[in-house]
Amino acid sequence: MTTSDTPSSQEFNIGGVKHITPDNAYSALKSGDAIMIDVREEYEYMVEFISLIGVYHLPMSSIMDNLHNIPKDKPVITVCTAGVRSAKVTNMLKSNGFPDSINLDGGLHEWKEKGLPYETILPDACNHCHGSCNCTH
Repeated sequence: MTTSDTPSSQEFNIGGVKHITPDNAYSALKSGDAIMIDVREEYEYMVEFISLIGVYHLPMSSIMDNLHNIPKDKPVITVCTAGVRSAKVTNMLKSNGFPDSINLDGGLHEWKEKGLPYETILPDACNHCHGSCNCTH
């Protein structure tokens, strides 16, 4: 799994936080080499989310109360909308016994830009085209 010390798709960075590109994160999820935690709040998650095996939803507002629910046997990739909140959560996880925590560089925004799969309820997006068109599939 390839990571970087600095993000390439977002300006926000915290020293010591590793970043992973959406393509590398997708490969790690598909192979079962990592899990992903979506730290966005419920109202955001209900609109659009990554629907893959190994992706979990633990909002940033309640993650401290749920640390015991996060597996420690695989790297943890965190994701939010643009990579800012997830970078903060990654930093917090590293400080709380999760040394293999990694931020998704650019967040869900960059994931969608790369054409990777996600689900949405938005009427002007479709899952067939990864949310990037106005078709009627």
